[in-house]
Amino acid sequence: MLQDKFANNQIRLGFSSGGAISSRTAMQDEFSVLLSSESVNASSDDYKLAILDHNVLEKATASNRLKTYKYLRSLYALDPEVCLFREMRRLMQFAGTDSKLLMGLLAMAREPILRECLTMVLHTPIGKSIGRPEFETWIREHASGRYSESMYISFSHNLYASFYQFGYLGESIGKARTRVRPVSGIASATYAAFLDWLENRSGIALLQGTYSRALDISTDEHLALLQSAGRQGLLKVAYSGSVLDLAFPGFMKNSESRLTQ
Repeated sequence: MLQDKFANNQIRLGFSSGGAISSRTAMQDEFSVLLSSESVNASSDDYKLAILDHNVLEKATASNRLKTYKYLRSLYALDPEVCLFREMRRLMQFAGTDSKLLMGLLAMAREPILRECLTMVLHTPIGKSIGRPEFETWIREHASGRYSESMYISFSHNLYASFYQFGYLGESIGKARTRVRPVSGIASATYAAFLDWLENRSGIALLQGTYSRALDISTDEHLALLQSAGRQGLLKVAYSGSVLDLAFPGFMKNSESRLTQ
């Protein structure tokens, strides 16, 4: 019963069981264009109309527009009633060059295989060359015997391209890219902290949560970003004597709650 309640709460908040990345990349360019075309208060119907009727993503056929809409909805939710999407969309107003990472954090929250592959990416040293074959090796080991040969190759292409879109990989050098540190900022730091807080992390240990680690920065840099975000009113931050206290007023509706087991 408790496990069912936990799973239902995950779904209500917007955490997903995934499945989208098997067919396409994170399609961050399309997602960015879509967000730019609509106001921060846009409804789920507004996003649907923007893609299907107004063709803001400039897809050549109605069938391609529909496929794109279904994919983006699956990966990103596109619904302000979904907490994870709503708060990412609101924080996008405060994002600068960290917008790619901000959108990537939402994708990772909703797509487990991206979240799991992140560990491999973070373990790759900055400056080291990494290509599609490394992603294929990872998915074959991670999901041994689960997919067909063609699916393993498809996954590797999509994962490789997605982490490039999120900012973890630099420009191509031959058939590989250089591992780089993604650009973080107050918006992505706030959102990452919120995601880890939702998963019931707190205090300084929150900085070691899945999403906070995704920023790929030092503890001092991380704390500086959070404190800067606090000064701008994005969240509440108190840090003294290695004790960190974060609060997220206004982030959740009365019907929403953190994940507890």
